[in-house]
Amino acid sequence: MPSRRTVLTAGTLFALSGCSALSPASARLAGVQLTNTGSTTQEFEFTVTVDRETVYEETHTVAADEDGATVELDDALPDRQGTITIATTIAGTDISEETTFDDDNCYDVIVEYTGDNVVHWQSGSSDCDAFQ
Repeated sequence: MPSRRTVLTAGTLFALSGCSALSPASARLAGVQLTNTGSTTQEFEFTVTVDRETVYEETHTVAADEDGATVELDDALPDRQGTITIATTIAGTDISEETTFDDDNCYDVIVEYTGDNVVHWQSGSSDCDAFQ
């Protein structure tokens, strides 16, 4: 007959075996679009970190909405999975936004400068092909 300690240890291990807290995040970025709905051209300082490692850090000039310009970063982004944080700062201002994705979804993001703030609009799906 098993000892009480053996039964308790086995029960604890069984209870924790499906614990999702032990599983790392595997979020992904399908694409990012920078858009400026303000009235003047702006410089977007855009950074992507994956599991606390900076994997993308660039400044992009985006014309005002009246010029119809957006910047697509889809092909420039590294194909990495993990806990992803995107950060946007409008150069020369204190306007910024940061968003973290720490689940198993794939995200398509629109970064919008509105003239007085930055918004990260995102759509998530379990399948990156949904954004193709």
